[in-house]
Amino acid sequence: MSPSFVAPPRWTAAELKAARDASEDAFTHLRREEGPKAFEQVYNQLRPRVEQVFEASDDIQNLTGKVFEADPQAWQACRYLCGPPISQEDLWTLVGGPKFRSVPPDYAEDTAEAIRDVVDPVRFPWLVQGRPPWPDERDAAIMATTVLWAAQQTGTERRGEASSRQETSTAKTLDDAGLTLEPSRAPIQFIDDMPRGGYSRERRLAGAKCDVPARLFDGRLLALECKVSNGPKNGWKRVNREVGGKSDAWRAHFGSQALTGVILAGVFDLSCLITAQDRGVVILWEHDLTPLREFVESTSA
Repeated sequence: MSPSFVAPPRWTAAELKAARDASEDAFTHLRREEGPKAFEQVYNQLRPRVEQVFEASDDIQNLTGKVFEADPQAWQACRYLCGPPISQEDLWTLVGGPKFRSVPPDYAEDTAEAIRDVVDPVRFPWLVQGRPPWPDERDAAIMATTVLWAAQQTGTERRGEASSRQETSTAKTLDDAGLTLEPSRAPIQFIDDMPRGGYSRERRLAGAKCDVPARLFDGRLLALECKVSNGPKNGWKRVNREVGGKSDAWRAHFGSQALTGVILAGVFDLSCLITAQDRGVVILWEHDLTPLREFVESTSA
């Protein structure tokens, strides 16, 4: 780093451990306090849609194209009738038609056939036995199907909310430090493509997506990535493979005036953090973004 530039934050192993422990405590508290409530809310939203599929298909005994002609969105619930549940991509492949958000009328019967072929025999024993379900079987199957769907949906929403929360907190910190939001989303190939004292939300830097790129007052480029991890193994992937890989590529493209930082939340192994920092990644934490603000402010001196 040139002597004329203020160095970014760098932490001792003890400081990294203390911050990591605080992040893990916050993650644990959030899961305990909000996890069950969020799941219950999603479950209650999805159960009527599962019940509607049961009613429209005579308890899955007559799952035909008519179900999707009447409700082109029913395929989302029907993915969770399968054993095991199948992804959107898998269903599109089984149907053999175009990717869709609503089932096209011409593919309604193909969609029904694809799902019938992989319906879960454990939850729906009456289908194999050729009889209507007993009331308790039906209720258990509806509950189990909704649980499978709600679990997947809760995880998806949690990841999206965490990412949005991190990016919003980071943007507010940059605002507080005196940077100005640049509305452009155009790709950045040269450092001067972004004005000094500005930052953006999700732009491509030298071909790779960056969550929050910023141009410091002293002219350097600060590429900020936002990462949440639910465990040490996931943390290694998020920080060292994803962020570390981008950091190497951006430094190779933009030179030494390109800095990469990562805003972390969740659970991380200490050795993961030390390795990333030694690789040149600036370690920052969602629960305390003061060091980011102070560093950005210091570049205006």
